[in-house]
Amino acid sequence: MQKFKSVVGLPVVCIENGKKVGRVGDIIFSTVSKGVQAFVLEKKGVEFCRKAIAVEDIVNLGDDAVIVNDVTCIKKVHKKELTNSRELHGLHIYTKDGRDLGVIKDILFDYKNATIEAFEISDGVISDVFTGRRIVPLFGKVEFGEDSILISDEALEEITATGGGIKNRLK
Repeated sequence: MQKFKSVVGLPVVCIENGKKVGRVGDIIFSTVSKGVQAFVLEKKGVEFCRKAIAVEDIVNLGDDAVIVNDVTCIKKVHKKELTNSRELHGLHIYTKDGRDLGVIKDILFDYKNATIEAFEISDGVISDVFTGRRIVPLFGKVEFGEDSILISDEALEEITATGGGIKNRLK
């Protein structure tokens, strides 16, 4: 699994000639398929449309670079073509019984299967410092709304800690 925040900023390199063709500027997620659609490259100068790489065109996603076959996989996309994507960071996650679990701070995904696997959530700065953030897997029924995400009880039982926070470091 990869984290959104660790992928943004990585260089995109072609296998064909070893040339760096850009850097990842954003990742487009679909709330309909609950998956990854494309990696959007950072803008260079004044560009009227963005350049993106479909997730199926990515050969490998390592710690230090995104690898593609050649420059032909880079396509121009217009904002209107990205209608199923939206910003997930900052959305609240609630359980079906109405309990607020926190706010999405990072997205964990599997680029090979083009799926969102989990969310890293925060209860607030004090909770992050003391106990660390938690990982909420997308098990069972998950509903993406305009302002929030609802998860099933199955996912609630599988929440894990990230291992951060003062409390966990002192143990």
